[in-house]
This record gives sequence, structure tokens and C-alpha cells, in this order.
Amino acid sequence: MARFRVHRLKSEDQMVVDLRSDFLHDLPTRVAAPLQPIETVSWVIARLTPRFEVGGKNYVMATHRLAALPLSEIGPSIADLSTRADEITAATDFLFQGF
Repeated sequence: MARFRVHRLKSEDQMVVDLRSDFLHDLPTRVAAPLQPIETVSWVIARLTPRFEVGGKNYVMATHRLAALPLSEIGPSIADLSTRADEITAATDFLFQGF
């Protein structure tokens, strides 16, 4: 698994963005934020909830809902958002640092 990749969860119809550093590859979990279909989101804060297109549909990364997930729950990668790494990192910085 690689940072900034989008995965489907095995147990539910949910996509997540892998946020954890690849340096910590021996841990049995990944930290991820869910992707919500944009039409289901009632509010956004641009820096906290960046928008992405995956599979031709628009999603919002719900950074404020990030969680540690066991590797056994994470399916294969379906998209790569590494070209948006700065924006994703800025969202997590905003969550934890407020800037």
C-alpha cells in the first residue's frame, strides 16, 4: 500500500485515501480518510475537505473523519492521488495544527 492511494474497504461500500507514511510499513494499520460523494456533503471547508475526481465522480475527502484501519479491511488501490499530495497534506496539517 502506498500513501495517497484510494482504496475501497472490504467490509462496506466506502472509499478511503491512505494518509500514513510509507516509512512505517511494518505497522498492521493504515491511517485513512473517507471519500464522501460530493452530493452527500452538506458543508465543506476548502482546506480541510479537498475535492477529488475518482472514477469520473466527484468526492470530498472527509479529513475530520480519519481513522486507523487494519490492513485486512483495506482492498486494492483503485486510484492514485499522489499528484495532489500537497493539498492532502495541507488538509491534515489544518486538522491538527489549525493552519
